Amino acid sequence: MPIYNRNSDTETTLLIGDAVEDGCVDYKRRPANRANSGGWRSAYFIIGVEMAERFAYYGIASNLITYLTGPLGQSTATAAENVNILSGTASLLPLLSAFVADSFIGRYRTIVVASVIYVLEFD
Repeated sequence: MPIYNRNSDTETTLLIGDAVEDGCVDYKRRPANRANSGGWRSAYFIIGVEMAERFAYYGIASNLITYLTGPLGQSTATAAENVNILSGTASLLPLLSAFVADSFIGRYRTIVVASVIYVLEFD
């Protein structure tokens, strides 16, 4: 069932069942089939990566002051400053990642690249 955009004379198709919307492609540049792409399969991947990231972050953050003041010999003030810098950086990097994902490499590749960097950083 075609519908028409009020702001232009172009025709847009509705996504119904196995219908393919004009111009939508999958990661291999094939026409995207709505029934077989996206949805919960992709959501499980994102949720799993985010859960692993949160476990890693809080596991490291909880012991970081002790590590910085003990084996590294930093003062408590310097250690607290470094932990705050790590926390602020971890909070602001999603803005940079969103820009990179939207402008250059796509959301799934950005998640994979960020996950690999995160694992290598704390490994």
